[in-house]
Amino acid sequence: MTAAARHLHLSQSAISHALARLRVAFDDELFVRVGNAIVPTALARSIIDPVRDALQGVEQALVAAARFDPATSTRAFRIGLRQANEARVFAGIVAHVARAAPGVTLASVNFRRSEVAEELARGDLDLAIDVASDATVGLRAVPLQTDTMVVAARRGHPSIDGAIDLATYLAADHVQASPRRSGPGLEDEGLAALGETRRVAIRCQNIWSAWQVVAQSDLILTLLGTHAATLLPVADNQVLPLPFAITPRPLQLLWHPAAERDPGNVWLRRLVQEHVAGA
Repeated sequence: MTAAARHLHLSQSAISHALARLRVAFDDELFVRVGNAIVPTALARSIIDPVRDALQGVEQALVAAARFDPATSTRAFRIGLRQANEARVFAGIVAHVARAAPGVTLASVNFRRSEVAEELARGDLDLAIDVASDATVGLRAVPLQTDTMVVAARRGHPSIDGAIDLATYLAADHVQASPRRSGPGLEDEGLAALGETRRVAIRCQNIWSAWQVVAQSDLILTLLGTHAATLLPVADNQVLPLPFAITPRPLQLLWHPAAERDPGNVWLRRLVQEHVAGA
């Protein structure tokens, strides 16, 4: 209750009284205590989405009626970016925004892939940049880039010099970069289609650490080609074609349908598309 009051810039007492009126109107508790938490009842869960959509419709109607002027706006935007994509595109987006809209502020926000639609729906994110997944169904999306996977190995690697075949790839120990604690990568899915597996000896939280592990060991790393190009100044690893085919997954710009006509969101979408397409 305290957190809800803070989020809405109201007192806790005002929230309590409003909830009491809603309980009478719906003839339902709506929220009940379970242990140390307050959780929605079945009725509350059933009306969350339609109520959210209705409120967002009102909000977006008001926003759409307002004029967005980049030169004078002081609006704050939040873009959902996973760490590797932030390193690749965020600095350029910031530079474009700073020139066109000096009063606008930007935040790069990490997110769970499974929760991206919910965060966009709540307005916690204005846009997100990620690959398509089951979690993005129902969102608006436009493709930004289609990338290919490559392999990184240190220079002077005892088994790899300028090229790598499938047998060498499978025999090597691998480092994998993922914020998840476990789970396969896109390359593992490609290997599974061939009836093959690899040994992931090291798992890192981010691509920069994995790149540096490669530079200081005989482990190899599979990553997107544009990520590798960004990381070459960090360490001059070999970058080699992947020795098996993987269906490319285009990077997409994502937004919620409720933001479709928001002038500020439209402006930022165009800017991001122009920058990433030209990068």
